[in-house]
Amino acid sequence: MTDHHHNPDEKPGWADNPKTVQRILQALVGVCVLLFIADFFYEKHPYFPIEHIPNFYGLYGFIGCVFLVLAAAQLRKVLMRPENYYEKKDAAYETKNLGQSSADPDAADTPFEGHPHYEAEKAGKAH
Repeated sequence: MTDHHHNPDEKPGWADNPKTVQRILQALVGVCVLLFIADFFYEKHPYFPIEHIPNFYGLYGFIGCVFLVLAAAQLRKVLMRPENYYEKKDAAYETKNLGQSSADPDAADTPFEGHPHYEAEKAGKAH
């Protein structure tokens, strides 16, 4: 999870105020309602019969978004890996292939002979 560190000396931003967030949500709902109502007051020239349904495109977009969210939730179950999934592989690779100790928590960050950064540090060249 992401840690959110808040500096107590830092002044809160305009989006941190709950009243501002509430006003933005009310404005968005208002715009949506106005657009919904406006759909009844202009002549449409639909190509397909289903486009005759009032607010078809809004409904189509809403159903599409709901479908994407539900599909992503299911896909997450298939693709999700443990938090330390890659760390385990890196430590095992370094231990097996490079002679690093798996007991060393910083094994993946430990430079080794033959590595360009290690050789540069050994030669006294900072990068």
